[in-house]
Amino acid sequence: MTKLNRRQPPMRRVLALDAGSRCIKLLLAESDFGRLRILKEELVDLQAEGLVAAEELQTHLQATLEEWGRPPLALILPQHASVSQVIDLPLAPESEVARLIQDETVKLSGVSESRIVYDFVRTDTAAQGRQQFWVTWAKEGDIRDRIARLGVEQEDLCEVTTTANALIAAYRLANAQSSRAILVHLGAQTTVLVILLAGQGVFATSFQMGGDFFTRSLARLRSCPEETAETQKRTQDVLNGPDACSDFAGVVDGWVAELKRQLNEWFEHNAELAPDAAAFELVACGGGFSQPGLLEYLRARAGMDFQLWPQDTQFETVQPSKQFEVAFGAALQALGYSTQPVSLLPEDYRLAWRKRQSRQRLEVASLGLVVLCLLAFAFGTWRQTSIIDQKRALLGKLQCARGAVEANNALTAELYRDYESFRPMFACQQNTLDTLKTLTLLQQTRSNRSFWYVLFADQQSYFNQPAGLSLTNTLSATNVFATIAGHGKSPGGATLERSASAGTSTNLSPAKPGFIAELCIPDGGDEARRVRRELVDELKQQRLFSKVDLLSDDLRRNLAESKVVISDRNIVLALDFAATEFQQPLPPRKPPPSLPARAVGGRALQNGDNLHPIAP
Repeated sequence: MTKLNRRQPPMRRVLALDAGSRCIKLLLAESDFGRLRILKEELVDLQAEGLVAAEELQTHLQATLEEWGRPPLALILPQHASVSQVIDLPLAPESEVARLIQDETVKLSGVSESRIVYDFVRTDTAAQGRQQFWVTWAKEGDIRDRIARLGVEQEDLCEVTTTANALIAAYRLANAQSSRAILVHLGAQTTVLVILLAGQGVFATSFQMGGDFFTRSLARLRSCPEETAETQKRTQDVLNGPDACSDFAGVVDGWVAELKRQLNEWFEHNAELAPDAAAFELVACGGGFSQPGLLEYLRARAGMDFQLWPQDTQFETVQPSKQFEVAFGAALQALGYSTQPVSLLPEDYRLAWRKRQSRQRLEVASLGLVVLCLLAFAFGTWRQTSIIDQKRALLGKLQCARGAVEANNALTAELYRDYESFRPMFACQQNTLDTLKTLTLLQQTRSNRSFWYVLFADQQSYFNQPAGLSLTNTLSATNVFATIAGHGKSPGGATLERSASAGTSTNLSPAKPGFIAELCIPDGGDEARRVRRELVDELKQQRLFSKVDLLSDDLRRNLAESKVVISDRNIVLALDFAATEFQQPLPPRKPPPSLPARAVGGRALQNGDNLHPIAP
């Protein structure tokens, strides 16, 4: 059979069952994320409870298991039903170790009709070229009989170990600093002897002399029933003092002699350790040592300095009660705390327990997955809720912004309407101001020059003269002039609307916002051309005008007074005003674009524009 590896069951709770001939000890232990706890302990006195028949015992155990939640069971096999010893083997690959141990086990156990259940664990050795193993084996029939006697065949058995191995596990946890110790467990029927070397079990045996042996001997010596002798043994010091029974000391001496015989045999087999026999600590445990005066007698008369089971452990809150050391050791091994675990669980129970472990792991994994899904769902829900809240907040802000935009648009539209109502007045004011500035500029241009102006007219009046006036170049009678869309000003200040004519003219009126200035230069030749060029250049420098140029002959009108005109010495200048914001209505519901300062083709609305002086 294969070795049962150290287990880490998902269900970290186990019930250790130590069933003796006089009492049953139950210990429920739990390992919660590495923290070991003893949840419950119960000692059932079979005689006091009247649990004599096997059926009564089984009924009581089933009721207790039901009350405690039916945890996995760790069963303790009596030491006399098993064998534990160290097997020395030559060095061999790990794959051959199991076969070698199986051969040694069959050889040591002898021929038997029952199968052998065994387990082993490696131990330290100082021998060169050798390896040692702590091996425990028992008959499978004895194990199953033990299980059937207790009526736990249908329970979840997770561990079957022996008294010796349970004592080793419990003592290692109680006193990890002790490397050499002799453990003596005095039970009702047997005495179990365990030797620890370097903190590991190296020898285990038992002999059929226990507390009941002392009781029967005392009853025989005092000629009383065994019940009376048991009571006297528990309540009186029958070895020392006035209640002592002189012949009873011989009974104890016989028990001591058997114990020493077992120890001497082991030390003889391990002669190198015999000189250090006194260094081994004697530890007493089991209900038999609770007899009054027994330990004192053994120390004084037998020369055996027994110490009680150590109570200080590395787990301060984990200390089994007296007589529960074996049950506690079995629970430790089942929970994975034993450094030298040995299991005698039959193969079918082993497979069933592994299946349960797999099922439990699957259940735990499924539960973990469900928890993760719930956490993910909760996080997703929280996230979506947060996003919805954010969107609602943004929607509220958007609605507020939309209301503000609508209010702003309404205010802008109202401002546009107010502006449009005042724009004609502004256009009139601008035209008047431009007219005055133009007159001032023209007056400045005459300074220190010999020419004079013979005509000054706005372009609308100049090009749209009344019928009947004589023209230098007469327009075709079929032409119907259309005014340019926009606002112009007559010299009298009237607003001129430029709109498309209803006629069918193929030509457009050349009239633009501005003036026509006709002047007469008496000089001739190059001098006249120089004066004309200087005048045009000086006027072009003014931001007031977008264009200053000579008027072509085909557009000239003969409107000047002939008395002030010298023939062939007069010129006509077209002065086009730079565009202003007042000439066109603003686009609806759009803020007006900011216009640069007066430049070619446009000018700012500044009443305080300075005029550049005209050079004389």
